[in-house]
Amino acid sequence: MHPVTRTNRFVGLAVVAVLAVSVAACTRSKNDVSTGDSSTTTASTPVGSGGGGEAGPGDFGTLKGVCGPAPSGEKNGTPDTQGVTADAIKVGAVSDPGFAGRPGLNQEMFDASTVFTKWCNDAGGINGRKLDLTLRDAALTEYKQRVTESCAEDFALVGGGAVFDDTGQLERLQCMLPSIPAFVVTSQARGADLQVQPLPNALDSTSDAAMVYVKKKFPDSIDHVGYMTGNVPATVTVDKQLQEAGKQLGFKNVYQAQYNAAGETSWTPFAQALQSKKVQGLVWTGEPENLVLLLKALGDIGYSLKWVTAAANHYDQRLIDLGGSAIKNVYMQSAFVPFFQADKNPPTQQYLDLFKKYLPKGKAEALLALQSFSAWLLFATSAKKCGADLTRKCMYDNAKSVTKWTGGGLHAETNPKSNEAPECTTLLEATPQGFKIPDDFKLTNGFFDCNPKYVAHLTGNYGKGTTLADAGKTLADLK
Repeated sequence: MHPVTRTNRFVGLAVVAVLAVSVAACTRSKNDVSTGDSSTTTASTPVGSGGGGEAGPGDFGTLKGVCGPAPSGEKNGTPDTQGVTADAIKVGAVSDPGFAGRPGLNQEMFDASTVFTKWCNDAGGINGRKLDLTLRDAALTEYKQRVTESCAEDFALVGGGAVFDDTGQLERLQCMLPSIPAFVVTSQARGADLQVQPLPNALDSTSDAAMVYVKKKFPDSIDHVGYMTGNVPATVTVDKQLQEAGKQLGFKNVYQAQYNAAGETSWTPFAQALQSKKVQGLVWTGEPENLVLLLKALGDIGYSLKWVTAAANHYDQRLIDLGGSAIKNVYMQSAFVPFFQADKNPPTQQYLDLFKKYLPKGKAEALLALQSFSAWLLFATSAKKCGADLTRKCMYDNAKSVTKWTGGGLHAETNPKSNEAPECTTLLEATPQGFKIPDDFKLTNGFFDCNPKYVAHLTGNYGKGTTLADAGKTLADLK
């Protein structure tokens, strides 16, 4: 393993940041193979059911009237709330596409934010108030500056996220700026106050559905499990959480390593170490390119693993294109309906259609775009309930009270109030031909299987979120 300079550390974080934040999502994949049980029959209403009736211009999936004009006879005033006028709501979204080391980094969140606001404004805005969106580019190292600017102008931050999101949390809380992010990365942000996550990425729980699956499928392998992660703080934390989850499942940890997130000159030493330790299953935290290089190095020395689990960011066509025949028994869980099932799930198809209409060259098939869109839907429905008297407190209280959330049918049910990982998931297997749902993974609830065992409740110390108390504030200061 090689030392990481500050410049390489930035590149490494840019490469693997998504890992720490994708509790459950799926990235782009255009040549998928769908097999196994893809039935949408459920004991209750399927996640993507339209719910009956003709869709209106401001409806999305199962959510009716997300956006639209003010109710008849109701007139918006100009409340004493920053960023709100009688006819507009000023909202910011943060991402890192301007980072010179990885141009376009997480651009998909800006794309999703743009698509949502255009669609919502065409439908009439939120109770007649149009969304005035500012895309705030943190360029990896300027998150604190963008938050400070947002503090002076915006009603809220919505649908974004940044790699170094620890640097601006204190400032955000000092100015009482609510946030409904697409994702959060660092411990300080994952546990921060005045924030509602539509797809929770908590410090005290994690999704472990893929690990539960491989334990059942390969029971003889769990006495020889290895863990690998990039050597950056955010993913090291995720790796430690997964090690605790594995221990709860009875996995015996025989090997653990951190690799250079900015790239290794050779992966052969890692492959040889896995062979020497007789590792049979690998819990991997990284990105597709590096996993491919490791699997090819294993092939070069004639050693194979029984299974690999990876985060949902590996639902990416690059894994298939680069890995080819080296890809075998690689599994990942996702709380989103896969794109290859869009023809069976109207909300997923509607989401793709909105991109085609409002931003045809935008990055639609990306995990963070989906998460961003869900965040915008949560914001809009919460703000709408406030009616003409829109305040930060009203919007935040409404969002924080939500206990059942599917993004209108884009994903499995989550609980933003409790901020726990979802119990419902689908499982994807990567093969040389593409992605599929394994034949032996049964979907018992629409597009998902639901099981409390898919959430590991953690007791380890994985850091602390920034609190209102840290900022010298209380919820009473939210107006």
